[in-house]
Amino acid sequence: MKLEIQVNVADDAADKVELQEHLRREAILALFAGRKIAAGKAARELGLGRLAFMDLLKRRGIPCFTYAADDWEADAEAIAEFERRRKIG
Repeated sequence: MKLEIQVNVADDAADKVELQEHLRREAILALFAGRKIAAGKAARELGLGRLAFMDLLKRRGIPCFTYAADDWEADAEAIAEFERRRKIG
């Protein structure tokens, strides 16, 4: 995906580059927060390693993992099934 934004707020070329990079970074974080791109892809696009990316998410208040009630229920059922099979076998 390519996102191009025409910005005429900065007169200095360096300011424009800095603003473009800031907007690109924010767009990548928004895409990750909306679960439109994976963590690995977002980290690569930002030039960050896994831990640095997770630290950035923490500082920004963006959850790295989504664990919903359905996930918890599925895990609880899997654990119960595992325990049941362990007792049988």
